Amino acid sequence: MRSDISLDELATELGQLSDHATITPLPEATVNDLEEVIGAPLPKEFRSFLLRFGLGVAPGPLLNLDWIIEETRYERERFLEEPSIAAHPWEPFPVSQADVLRLRRLADEDRHPLLELGRPLPGTMLLHSHGCSWISMLAMNGEFAGTVWLTEMGWVEDMLWWPSAPWLDANGPGPLYSGWTEPVPFLDWYIRRTRRDATRSQG
Repeated sequence: MRSDISLDELATELGQLSDHATITPLPEATVNDLEEVIGAPLPKEFRSFLLRFGLGVAPGPLLNLDWIIEETRYERERFLEEPSIAAHPWEPFPVSQADVLRLRRLADEDRHPLLELGRPLPGTMLLHSHGCSWISMLAMNGEFAGTVWLTEMGWVEDMLWWPSAPWLDANGPGPLYSGWTEPVPFLDWYIRRTRRDATRSQG
């Protein structure tokens, strides 16, 4: 799923918000190594972002490559111990347009737009930790490939999923950064969070 903002537009806006000298692209060999750890090709926009902007640019969120790799390996070991809950990045991402329609319907009914899937989602990779057990995950394939989803890594049977919207009020109703009903492509996720952080730093 393509972002509304392009890589070139993102570069222009990041240049206005930050020092271009802080941009450190990842070598292609490092990106290839990440794909090997994940076990699946990275979504196109996300891969292009890493090759052009590396792990991010302050004041926007900075991705933690070591954390992604370590947690991916930990999850893989956990799934070996509990195969009944195993979910792998190379498997199909199950969220469909029908699920998005359900999110919209829940919001129209003044209910929290959350998907009660009750398990780790296949077809995702760990992307960003928001602290505690709140994790943004990147969809790897399917019609929503490259979109970002948030969950709380807690009791598997209670796992909820929702579009990750970290520009919203963290103290709003419902789980962290919930309330958004539309899938959020990675570049849009990144620039909206960066705009929020830039506004806060100026305030």
